Amino acid sequence: MAYLKIFPIKVTDKKALDYITNPDKTDEKLLVSSFGCSPETADLEFSMTREMAKKNGMDKGDNLAFHLIQSFKPGEVDAENAHRLGQQFADEVLKGKYEYVISTHVDKNHIHNHIIFNAASFVDHHKYVSNKRSYHKLCRVSNRICHENGLATSMPTGEKGKSYKENMEYHRGTSWKAKLRVVVDKSIWTSINYEEFLQKMQLAGYEVRQGKHLSFRAPEQKNFTYMKSLGSYYSEENVRIRLAKNRSKAKTPKHLSREARLYINISTYVTTGNREGFERWAKLNNLKEAARTFNYLSENNLLNYEDFRQHVSDIEASIETANQKIAEISNELTTQKVIQKHCDSYRLCRKVIEDCKSAKDPKAYRTKHQAEYHLHDSLKKELQDLGVTKIPSSNKIQKRIENLESEQAATVREKQELQKKQKTLDIIRQNLTALLYAPEISSDLLPVKREPISVTRDK
Repeated sequence: MAYLKIFPIKVTDKKALDYITNPDKTDEKLLVSSFGCSPETADLEFSMTREMAKKNGMDKGDNLAFHLIQSFKPGEVDAENAHRLGQQFADEVLKGKYEYVISTHVDKNHIHNHIIFNAASFVDHHKYVSNKRSYHKLCRVSNRICHENGLATSMPTGEKGKSYKENMEYHRGTSWKAKLRVVVDKSIWTSINYEEFLQKMQLAGYEVRQGKHLSFRAPEQKNFTYMKSLGSYYSEENVRIRLAKNRSKAKTPKHLSREARLYINISTYVTTGNREGFERWAKLNNLKEAARTFNYLSENNLLNYEDFRQHVSDIEASIETANQKIAEISNELTTQKVIQKHCDSYRLCRKVIEDCKSAKDPKAYRTKHQAEYHLHDSLKKELQDLGVTKIPSSNKIQKRIENLESEQAATVREKQELQKKQKTLDIIRQNLTALLYAPEISSDLLPVKREPISVTRDK
């Protein structure tokens, strides 16, 4: 379990930074790391970023920095892993926008991390907002990281109206409400009117109760769950709006390789109502979905199941490649923004040093600006560590960042298109499986030619 505390630093961040990097507490500074700055000059770099923010009119409030303490139970985790988890936590919550120094203290019976980060972002110069909402966000990230690493989670997350058990079930996706949301979304996605939506919910095994408020009950569930309790997005009005959008899309002429819909297994539908009428509708629906399924396979030259499986594997591989590319671009973007920040600070320090030449008393001038001289040398080393030996112009760095952002956006769009194809292929796969056991679909009715089959959706 990781216990979190956060408080602002309003007077001096240097004393706090000196305290958390104390060699006696950090195994001779072996457990000290940083991002966007050097631990030795962090206070100067923090100050320079805040000055830039002030010039841009973004320096609001009197907070200089924030101090986060992340404590672990005695014996729960060793120092190296605690430090690694602290870095992962800081990277996720600060998103590469704020300089920070992290240290892991091992002088007490419980290992704990100290994270001090600048109140102003070096990327957009916005000040960090610390309130109850942001604290709960910190707790949610910390809980997730702890859970992923086999540690207990107990920090408050701000979820209202749920017990701790419900909170945990919600995040695992095992609560009745979490499961119902998934089924409702899937049923809406594959329906074009309210009646069809209710039928799909019954097909999924849910008992439907229509009164003043629509509610559903899953098998083995004790009580009905009101749709309105799932959130405003799931109100009856919004469900009908989402279904209306489906109808609008259906009226637009499209090629038959459009989004597929799930094949209905009639044998799973049990009702005391108009079974004959439903079966007639379902058989017609299944004929149409069979035609769409085989048209998709024909148009994509997927002549046998092995070809189809290979096509699915290719899409999955392309998505994984896109994910890797997005991660690489994101890392490069973070690096370029740190380089941009260091170069801006380096130029300011360089100007101070060059002005020494025209000073009346160079020795006194150097003594007065000793911090800038020290920071100049530190920044030069940090840039060299990042592979920068010659300071690039501001325009060149900015152009590089803009190109990376454009490339990242294009890759994200490409990934989204691949994910749409993946969803369609999943439905095609389910339909193919269902068609193998569908007595109402005669083999004579299945397409045997390569030409697309014309199918019209009922209005």
